Amino acid sequence: MTNIRCKLIAIALFLTACSPVAATPAVEQFQVTVVHDGETETIASTEMVVRDVLSELGITLATQDRITPGEFSPLTVDMTITIVRVLEELELQEVEIPFDQQTVRNEGLPEGETRLLQTGQNGVEEITFRILYEDGEQVSHSAVRRTVLVEPIPEIIMVGSQSTFTIIPIKGTLAYLSAGNAWVMRESSSSRQPLTISSDLDGRVFRISPEGDYLLYTRNTVEEDTFNSLWAISTFGTNNLSINLKVENVLWADWSPTDLRTVAYSTGEPRERAPGWQANNNLVLIEFDDNGRIIGQATELLDSSAGGIYGWYGTNFSWAPDGRKLAYAQADTIGLITLDGTDAATQFPIAAFPPFKTYSDWVWNPWLTWSPDSNILYTVLHGPPLGLEAPEDSPVFDVAAIAVDGSFDAALVSQAGMWAAPIPSPLAPERGDFQLAFLQALTPLESVTSRYRLKLIDRDGSNASLVFPPEGETGLTPQPIAWSPEGKQLAAVWDGNLWIVDGATGLAQQLTGDGQTTNPDWAP
Repeated sequence: MTNIRCKLIAIALFLTACSPVAATPAVEQFQVTVVHDGETETIASTEMVVRDVLSELGITLATQDRITPGEFSPLTVDMTITIVRVLEELELQEVEIPFDQQTVRNEGLPEGETRLLQTGQNGVEEITFRILYEDGEQVSHSAVRRTVLVEPIPEIIMVGSQSTFTIIPIKGTLAYLSAGNAWVMRESSSSRQPLTISSDLDGRVFRISPEGDYLLYTRNTVEEDTFNSLWAISTFGTNNLSINLKVENVLWADWSPTDLRTVAYSTGEPRERAPGWQANNNLVLIEFDDNGRIIGQATELLDSSAGGIYGWYGTNFSWAPDGRKLAYAQADTIGLITLDGTDAATQFPIAAFPPFKTYSDWVWNPWLTWSPDSNILYTVLHGPPLGLEAPEDSPVFDVAAIAVDGSFDAALVSQAGMWAAPIPSPLAPERGDFQLAFLQALTPLESVTSRYRLKLIDRDGSNASLVFPPEGETGLTPQPIAWSPEGKQLAAVWDGNLWIVDGATGLAQQLTGDGQTTNPDWAP
């Protein structure tokens, strides 16, 4: 057996030796031309991809260099590889920012007269330029960052636009907003003074202090993540400095009626979508001194919250004259916030109603004001449907009175309109009582877009009388109305101009003629 195995092995070895040897395949070479750094090189390469050819030639690429075709492209016959050297440089350059020229109209100056209120000064901006070079030649020069080193100061010129309106006496301090600036009148309508010249007041907050010595207001901002900021300014003297209260994104703010230079405010968070904010529904108390410095720490009366249905839009607040409580209004609720003299506050509802569905990006919240004795809230309530519509679609809005002790609530004026904005007068000594001013919609069941007329009623809703404007004239746009300190006159804006109306006679006199007046407020 062993013999047979040896013979088979010998035969196998013989056959193997006689077989032809397999040929080694030839290695393929590619003629490749490489254009780089101002040179052209041609080589015969046995590499497989572009990257290996570069390595063979000792060519390295910087991060921004461009190569065509790409590094991992396979080689082809007579391929040309092109390399473009790319160099980036950053260059800093300071340039002047020309100052703007602003014009402020002043009806206290004769027509055509001008005064320089503020000298303009150019600013300085640092610009970072990105410069790109390809194979040593500049192909791009673009600004990638701008930093304002010195803000430009605008030149402000006051231009007289004095009108020939009848001059009337003004009791207390009458403030109004015109073309983004705050103005005040004292003693007479011919004596008017601009408090601000920045032209950036947004009108969301515009309130005279109870003593008439300070104005609280909000200004538009250009800084990222803010839409406004809260400021105060003295209403006396000239060249008053504005006080930055260092509060941003303010949705509501007002003075305490009893504590000197004390302000409550509520804020929101900026949003890109309409309406431009997400309300915090908070309530914060701050106090500042004569020099504008904040005293102590801010007091959080209410923490941030969702704010109920449609709470993203915000909550309305209103101080009671006694300074010991506030009212709040949300889309379907009116309630009270009581203060106990400490940091604590108690919040509870006193009235509920169906929310009004706007089918848009705004929310209707009730207007709130107080009787002089702090016992009754005057407001507008969303009424029940007239027909088959859903409660949230009802077009009915009534002027109502609500006793804060829960003893009664009553509709004083039916179908007044959603912007009726009732406001009690100060107590009139000769009457020993007060009246209620409100706006009556010309088309009450379309009050969202209706114009209005100013009317007066007694505190119980009786003795209604039309005050302004007269029948047959175009109505008022929705707005807050201001009572004079003695409760005899009212300030209203009609077609963009300020008017004073006598509550007893209805005599109305125009005070401004610029067509840009809003937000009248009146204090002693």
